[in-house]
Amino acid sequence: MLVTVLMVLDMIICIALIAAVLLQSGRGGGLSSSFGGGDSAFFGKGNDLDTLMSKATVILGSAFGVVTLVIAKLNS
Repeated sequence: MLVTVLMVLDMIICIALIAAVLLQSGRGGGLSSSFGGGDSAFFGKGNDLDTLMSKATVILGSAFGVVTLVIAKLNS
C-alpha cells in the first residue's frame, strides 16, 4: 500500500519536474517564450519566472531522487 502511494507521488513529481524544465528559458528561449516570457531576458535581467522555475527544478529533482530511493529501499 505504501509503495503504491509513493509510486503515484513519484509520477506526479516526475510530471511536475518535466514541466518545470520545459518552462525554463535557456539559450533558445524554451517554452516560456511561447507564453510571453522571452523579452525580459533581452534587457539583461531575467524575470521572476526563470528564478522560480530554476528553484522548482532543484526542489522537484531532489524530491524525485529521495522518493525513488525510498521506493527502492522498500522493494528490496
